[in-house]
Amino acid sequence: MTKENNVSREAFEKQFKQVNASWGYEDAGIDDKGKELIYKRLNGEITEEEFNLAVKKLAE
Repeated sequence: MTKENNVSREAFEKQFKQVNASWGYEDAGIDDKGKELIYKRLNGEITEEEFNLAVKKLAE
């Protein structure tokens, strides 16, 4: 993702809060480590492969 397409932290937090509240209601909420991984992936700070590996580690 290019710098112009990056999601601001503020916009991400606002949207994530709404989505995670819904998931939490279904007992599928995402913790802070998962949230940070999503933010980094959306902004191209980590690759899809890095994201997938990190998610697997979180699930262990």
